[in-house]
Amino acid sequence: MPTAGRLAGAVIFGLFGWYLAGLSVSLFPESRAPAYWLPVVSFISLVIGWRVCGSRAGRGYNPAIGIGLTSAAAIAFWSIFAVAFNQMLSNALGNRYRDGTMEAVIDIFNQMIEFGMMFADTTLIATLLIGGVICAWATEFFGQRFP
Repeated sequence: MPTAGRLAGAVIFGLFGWYLAGLSVSLFPESRAPAYWLPVVSFISLVIGWRVCGSRAGRGYNPAIGIGLTSAAAIAFWSIFAVAFNQMLSNALGNRYRDGTMEAVIDIFNQMIEFGMMFADTTLIATLLIGGVICAWATEFFGQRFP
């Protein structure tokens, strides 16, 4: 059911995802992020803002801190998963997996570890955590004012 909290969460987190993706472009090798990086992270953030944060809006500002941190962790996980999955598909189309499907599935998680290490930047992590809480507070504001 659409509510103002869900809409606010989707818009706020979608914009926050766009900012995070732009901030993380410099962390890619040679500062060359894939062309899909900004829209995919924005879309993932929009969905998480709608489903995770927006659905829980209206419970108060203290629970919003935990909801914001949960949303930030979900954005980080699914964004890294998306880029690792795309890398696995590129490797699979290049016939780099000789032992079968399980090697490709396991490589997704190995790629996630590599991309996670690449994105282990204090500025990015601090922005993700603090920004997630601020976005959750803004979502909470709209969730309380316009139920």
